[in-house]
Amino acid sequence: HLIFTGNPGTGKTTVARLIGEMFGMIGVVPDGHFVEADRSTLVSPYLGATTERTAEVIEGAVGGVLFIDEVYTLAGGDAGTDYGQEAIDTLLKRMEDHRDELIVIVAGYPGRMRSFAFRKPPAGT
Repeated sequence: HLIFTGNPGTGKTTVARLIGEMFGMIGVVPDGHFVEADRSTLVSPYLGATTERTAEVIEGAVGGVLFIDEVYTLAGGDAGTDYGQEAIDTLLKRMEDHRDELIVIVAGYPGRMRSFAFRKPPAGT
C-alpha cells in the first residue's frame, strides 16, 4: 500500500494508475485494474450504509488498485453524524482480508495527509 502526497497537478492519480498497471503486469495483483474513490464514493449520509457502500467499492477493486483521493476527508468529522470513520474501519479490515489481491493507494495534500496519518484515534478504538 502507498501514500502519495503533493500539491494539485503533481500527478498523484496518474502515477497511481501506472503503478496499478505495472503491478498487474508483474503479478503483484491479479489484473492491475484501477478503481478511483473519494469521500463521496465511500461515505453514506445514512447510519449503517457506509460499511456497505465502502465494501462494494473495495470488492470492485479486488484484483487491482483502489485509489482514494483526499483520504483525510474521511477523518475528523463529528462522530455522531459523520460516518467517515466507519469507512476507514471497513477499509482497514478489507485490506487485511484481501492482502494478496488488493493494493490501496491514498493521496492528498502534504499538510492534510500528515495530520491524517498522525491523528489521534477516536475514543473506543
